[in-house]
Amino acid sequence: MENSKEYEWISSDVPDRIEVGAGETINLRFSIKNIQNVKRKFRVSIGYSVEENDSTVDWKAVLNISKKNEVSLLGQGSLEDDIDIDPLKSKNIDMAINAPKGAYPNDKMTLNFSIESEDGVHRFTKSVTIVLKPVIVALKTTVGSEVQVAIDLNNRAEKDREDRSGDGKKLPSEVYAIMAPYEIKGYIFVETMHPDRISYLARDIRGYKGMVSGKIDLEEIAHYLTPKPAVSGLELGSLVELVEGPFKGEKAKIISIDSVKEEVTVQLVESMVPIPVTVKAESIRQLK
Repeated sequence: MENSKEYEWISSDVPDRIEVGAGETINLRFSIKNIQNVKRKFRVSIGYSVEENDSTVDWKAVLNISKKNEVSLLGQGSLEDDIDIDPLKSKNIDMAINAPKGAYPNDKMTLNFSIESEDGVHRFTKSVTIVLKPVIVALKTTVGSEVQVAIDLNNRAEKDREDRSGDGKKLPSEVYAIMAPYEIKGYIFVETMHPDRISYLARDIRGYKGMVSGKIDLEEIAHYLTPKPAVSGLELGSLVELVEGPFKGEKAKIISIDSVKEEVTVQLVESMVPIPVTVKAESIRQLK
């Protein structure tokens, strides 16, 4: 197999493995250059094999070699086409893969590309594996109803799963996970393999105001998955209010912070005699 980066007649930056979200499109491109001084023909062969939990799920592809064709990819098979390239000229081979919605995580397609000149001088092969993953979509809610909308959507998805299941076969829910970060008001995030069904499931839920267009990268919200330490943001000398315990409602000043135990020692500011009190960081509220 020739490496496309080492040969001047063909080039591509297509990786060996690609993860793609449900409903998303990926574009593969190979550029062929006829480095000889005569017109030449190149044969392009693409073998495909689909491994999925539901064999009826249809992958779509738009192939642009000598002409533009849209094809369905089920099971396994192959596609072939020829292109003529003038002397010292280049042409691109483009293939757009539309990842299906409603499939299962880790369903995959393997593509085996073979590009060969008719005179047998040049030949290139490459295998590409495309793996499906869930996508994350954002739903807009009324402020203050984020958690309730998340609960109602989960219940609606479970009811929908039961309705779709039958003959002893338990189908998966179309909602894999829901996150309603405390720090974000008016939005929740939903992980799914069927993004076009979420707005249908959420319809008529009180507080639901619509789906935000586009997908969310996990990296954008990953920091919300790790709870912040309770002492985060607290500083020595900060004025706080105790919200639990026998001194509830009292104002105090932080005089010591124990990050390991997540405890703070405070001194009551309205007490005639300075009284140091050690409490859990969750038991205080920082005052502005």
